Amino acid sequence: MIRLKFFLTVVGLLFSVSLFADTVKVSGKITDDSGVAIEGVTVFVKSNPTNGTSSLEDGYYSLSVNSGETLVFSFIGYVTKEITVTDKTVINVVLSEESIGLEELMVVGYGSQSKRTITSAITKVSGSELANQPINSVGDGLKGKVAGARIYTTNNTPGAEPTILIRGGSSIDGSNSPLILVDGIERDLSGINPNDIESMEVLKDAASSAIYGSRASNGVVLVTTKKGARNVGPQVTFEVSYALENTERNMSYLNSEEAITLMRKRLSQGPHPNYLTANNYAYSSGNTAESKYSTRKLADGEAVPAGYKKMEDPINPGEYLIFQDNNWVDETYKTALWQNYYIGITGGSENIKYLASIGYTDDEGVAIGTNFSRFSARANMDIQASERLTIKAGVDFNQNKTNAYESQYKVITRGMMTPTTQKIYYDAGEWAGTPTPGYNASSPTPVFYSYYNDTDQKVNKLGLNGTLEYKIIDGLKFVGQASFFTSNATGDYFTRANIFNGSRPSSSNLTDEERQKLETYFSYNKTFNNKHSFSAVAGYSYQRYKYKYLNAAAKDAASDKIPTLNAGPTKTDATTTMNEEVMIGYFGRFMYDYQKKYMIMFTFREDGSSKFASGNKWGFFPGASAGWVISEEKFFNVKAINNLKLRVSYGQTGNNYVGYYDALGKYAIGTKYNGEASVVPSTMPNKGLTWETSTQLDAGFDMGLWENRVQITADYFRKVTDNLITSKVLPNTSGFGSILTNLGKVRFAGFDIDITTQNISHKNFSWSTKLVWSYVENKVLKLPDNGRDKNRIGGYTVKMADGSTTEFGGTAEGEPLGRFYGYKTDYIITTQEQANNARYDSQSRGWDWTKKNYVTGNKNSSIGKKAIGDYEWMDLNGDGIINGSDMYYLGNTLPKHTGGLGNTFTYKNLTLNIYLDWALGHSISNNLLQRQMCNFFGNNTSLPTEIKKAWDPESGQNVADAKYARFGGNDSDELNKNYRPNSNVFTTKGDYLCIRDVSLQYLLKCPGLKKAKIENIAFTLSGSNLHYFTKVIGMSPETGTSNAYSSSFYTYPPIKRFSLGVKVTF
Repeated sequence: MIRLKFFLTVVGLLFSVSLFADTVKVSGKITDDSGVAIEGVTVFVKSNPTNGTSSLEDGYYSLSVNSGETLVFSFIGYVTKEITVTDKTVINVVLSEESIGLEELMVVGYGSQSKRTITSAITKVSGSELANQPINSVGDGLKGKVAGARIYTTNNTPGAEPTILIRGGSSIDGSNSPLILVDGIERDLSGINPNDIESMEVLKDAASSAIYGSRASNGVVLVTTKKGARNVGPQVTFEVSYALENTERNMSYLNSEEAITLMRKRLSQGPHPNYLTANNYAYSSGNTAESKYSTRKLADGEAVPAGYKKMEDPINPGEYLIFQDNNWVDETYKTALWQNYYIGITGGSENIKYLASIGYTDDEGVAIGTNFSRFSARANMDIQASERLTIKAGVDFNQNKTNAYESQYKVITRGMMTPTTQKIYYDAGEWAGTPTPGYNASSPTPVFYSYYNDTDQKVNKLGLNGTLEYKIIDGLKFVGQASFFTSNATGDYFTRANIFNGSRPSSSNLTDEERQKLETYFSYNKTFNNKHSFSAVAGYSYQRYKYKYLNAAAKDAASDKIPTLNAGPTKTDATTTMNEEVMIGYFGRFMYDYQKKYMIMFTFREDGSSKFASGNKWGFFPGASAGWVISEEKFFNVKAINNLKLRVSYGQTGNNYVGYYDALGKYAIGTKYNGEASVVPSTMPNKGLTWETSTQLDAGFDMGLWENRVQITADYFRKVTDNLITSKVLPNTSGFGSILTNLGKVRFAGFDIDITTQNISHKNFSWSTKLVWSYVENKVLKLPDNGRDKNRIGGYTVKMADGSTTEFGGTAEGEPLGRFYGYKTDYIITTQEQANNARYDSQSRGWDWTKKNYVTGNKNSSIGKKAIGDYEWMDLNGDGIINGSDMYYLGNTLPKHTGGLGNTFTYKNLTLNIYLDWALGHSISNNLLQRQMCNFFGNNTSLPTEIKKAWDPESGQNVADAKYARFGGNDSDELNKNYRPNSNVFTTKGDYLCIRDVSLQYLLKCPGLKKAKIENIAFTLSGSNLHYFTKVIGMSPETGTSNAYSSSFYTYPPIKRFSLGVKVTF
């Protein structure tokens, strides 16, 4: 009761004070320097941010305040102004535009710096550039937006992260992934809500990244999440978006009638005409009701069953076939719903800034049996505890849940080869009502796989960070940062009893990662005489990383209804792996500038790692840079150029990707000797193993033209990595196959350029453009001595007809990475004479379709022979024999040119964004198409529509009009292997131009909303990944590859989305 009386007394006193205060109703007009009214300027009382308003369309505002209070006028792109209220009731305000970009703060290692004084290569991407995009991953929103970075998707399954490659990477066999720090916490980008990001800075050169030392050879990505704002009342944002998604491209297939017509003709001319009438063949007329294949002869007087079609048998006129026409693409890929929800609150008082948010994203997944969801929560708080002490804290939690194919190679690459004549579900027999399988256990149809398999994966990530900043004296402060990050991933897999496997295998795994970090440093900033500015940082870093993996598996459960491990009496696996690593570092940076005209910077880091042996645990990584704002010189008198800064940097960074025991040696467990458990050496120690070190030179400039309406940032770089960690083959007498050594060197070089223009800037209309372009090339400079030409690793050794030896392919000194080889066509054989005189082809079975027999009449003696319609391959070594020695250069998997082009148009409250990105110079060996045109699996595959472009001599087609050699059926196993070898036939330029993002937003602001306490409502229509302009058939062109038919290559198709979003700001 006493507390209540005290509270009422205080409230009464405060109320009485307010009664005696002089209340003034202030009004006025807000304009820019040219007198144009500015709508939407935030006006509030500095001491009471909840008392505020916004200027109207004509620039006018009005607000009741107390005399003596300070008004704050704030608007994006203009300098904030503060005015103290006196006895005037009319206060007109002129806001000046900020100098575009020059004084923009950019986050650097252990601090921030104005763009004007930066002397290294750093690119900044604002969080607003990620807004309004229906994306699952932050990385997806960066494509084409970062000069010098290639960001591409290798796996399009829901929830998968794109790959980030900065300036080509730095290694050959090691990791080329950049170091990613989110508010100082080392982690990947998965699980981070794009709405929470304030900015992302990409450190590309050695001078900017050397302060991170041994982990920085591949560049550094600094992610800063949103914080609150001082003296701003609580602002609540609620956003909801819905999208429809489907595949952007798929392989296209012949329908059943087309496939039956072609295949029955080819089978009649092939070595197995019995497949035309036998049971359990896709294109046979003799399939029974129990067969998974629907094609069969229509009996006399029989009606066509429901769900079947009818056609005349192309090889037996007068007889009719019935069949199903099942489109496996449509059965596998459905239009799915994507949805995203986000609510955030931000604000602050004089001494506190805060932000809290919760987000949820759900992606149903276009492919059957796949989906993804993410829950995220974040809170950040900054507290000015005293004049000297600032406390910052943050917590981040996210949970990703994923259902994905355990092997896209099996389910998509092979499973999608299922013929259209195959039933989706058995309609008779033991398995009636269940999905039909693929040809074998390693090629299940997606429908079959999703029906029998449960693949639940969940990842929980928690990040905690805290910072203490203590101001010792003016300009000098001490900073202590501590962070804790843990990632806990679980995976549960269960396969129900099916036609291939009745043992009901199940497995469960747990991966636990924990990263602890403590960093302390002193920071000093001081300017003397308004001319000399100094900045210095010196600090210490301690990191501990722990890893634990557990896997268990069982089988032979009694029921499909119990997927747990204890249901399986037969235990098939029990594995535990534990690793731990400690890193200690000392780092520093010194910067000086004179009148912001002449600038120098020095950085260093010395790192120690527990991965290396004594004597090699420590590595020192220095960097230096300098800048000269030449446009500030008196002699510089180019009117169009109002800002020109020249930059140069040089430094070293490291890469410590090696395994935990590669230097120290490792023992294998689980072996037995005389029936007893034992350990044996498995990895030979190399105590001399040390860091890969990248030395990088960067030279560039920043230029502003026509009052900075055009800004250009351009850099040339040359990066050489020494002490490449490579595998060296050992003699058998060593007892080991190989050992890791520091015996290599590789170079990456190129340029990157970023151009931003303000094309039009009027009161009601504006148009801006951003162009990003990057060029990267590489060359191997040194490899371990192995006695081969150019110390080549892998590749081919070919003996030429003149007795000389030629080596090519693989990895070799003086050659670029990413090259691949295969057969090269000479011509298509069109006459019997050409066939008779064709080179001996070691892979050809010698089948002659014109004779319906082997060329010689004998299977064994026909090997190597050719027939009309076959390819004649080029003979590299001139020995008259086509074999593995006749490999020609086909292409390179790595693009040399990447870039993006964005345009933003604004008319009043309407904004249109269009963004394109591209990659040029890489090639794709489309083995996915190649294998499908092989028609293997005993002729039981679907046929891509590309098969129509094969030469058809029976129709009288001119061979010049054909794209491919004659299609004969099972080319892979039974015929002359025109399609089976890797060759130029299926090698395609991977060049593409992608319409990556298009969004149209309308911002609704009106007095009616103000009354409802709503600041504004934004309505957004957007599309993502809308179309690729490319020659690549049936798959994503983003990843170059020498083999698209591989268990390591992902064939989940690219996904496009169309979304509608509403964002309400209170």
